[in-house]
Amino acid sequence: MILLNRLSYNFGSNWALKDINLEVGKGEFVFLTGHSGAGKTTLMRLLYGALPVTRGQATVAGFDLHSLKKRKIPELRREVGVVFQDFKILTNRTVFENIALALIVRRMPKSTIDKRVRAIIRALGLEKKTYTLCERLSGGEQQRVAIARSMVVNPKLILADEPTGNLDFDLSMHLMDIFRQFNTHGTTVVMATHSREVLQTIPEARIVHLEDGCIAEPPAHLFMEDE
Repeated sequence: MILLNRLSYNFGSNWALKDINLEVGKGEFVFLTGHSGAGKTTLMRLLYGALPVTRGQATVAGFDLHSLKKRKIPELRREVGVVFQDFKILTNRTVFENIALALIVRRMPKSTIDKRVRAIIRALGLEKKTYTLCERLSGGEQQRVAIARSMVVNPKLILADEPTGNLDFDLSMHLMDIFRQFNTHGTTVVMATHSREVLQTIPEARIVHLEDGCIAEPPAHLFMEDE
């Protein structure tokens, strides 16, 4: 699903990623860890086509990102669901409209759109907010709308950057259960997180740790059980 070979990226003189080699198979669940500034978000943005691959090689969901033309990026994003820290939702649209948009652009039948949107709204506990404008939602509710929009298309790959960052413990655990369900049904998940509680929800997941833009051995404390 993901194959990276000597992938590097720089912002001017600052190298955010340095010679990253990584392979993620279909159906894997991978946690991406590391301190703020370690390169997690940059790597996510490269995988999604938001940043160009200029050094090294990267293949995601069958797309060669180094040679991918801008006009082809929407095709990549039909296969990849993304949840970033900046929600990128349309605040002047309702919860239903925001989630449905991901299906409308794929020209799905109205009946299918309605069924899928209502199912994911129910799964994420947003029923009472279905027709509320997103500008009236809390940060945590907006985060759930962004997550719902990424999942409703049943993507081959989900990239999630700190998806539980604005949620309380109970909601975070519920959300992780939903990610696990998608993964169980074959969806590959790559999730960036710094939360040990989140890591412990899926102990069989692989941990890829970044330090100063390089893949490094995960620190021991990530594997310690909470008392």
